[in-house]
Amino acid sequence: MANKMAEKKKDEGRERDNRPARREAKQPSSLQKRLLRNRSIAFLLESYRELRYKVTWPTFEEARNMTIVVILLSAAVSAFLALADAGLFKLFQLISGGS
Repeated sequence: MANKMAEKKKDEGRERDNRPARREAKQPSSLQKRLLRNRSIAFLLESYRELRYKVTWPTFEEARNMTIVVILLSAAVSAFLALADAGLFKLFQLISGGS
């Protein structure tokens, strides 16, 4: 039991050693500071960072499958609406006495 605990501690130590070293951040120049205060540029930079690091993009297979589902659902809804339109048109003809 003590042997297992020692191995566990050794493994935990290895996990810490595998972490990348933290780099010192460069201080922005005065021009960069002025640009970052500009709301338009700040918005563009934040948008870029979000798209680059926070958005999970679908794989090709996921995108293909989602596209197929959208096409099939669109076809099903259009078929349903066509049937409803034809039925309501016939009902209107019956009510109005048209041929």
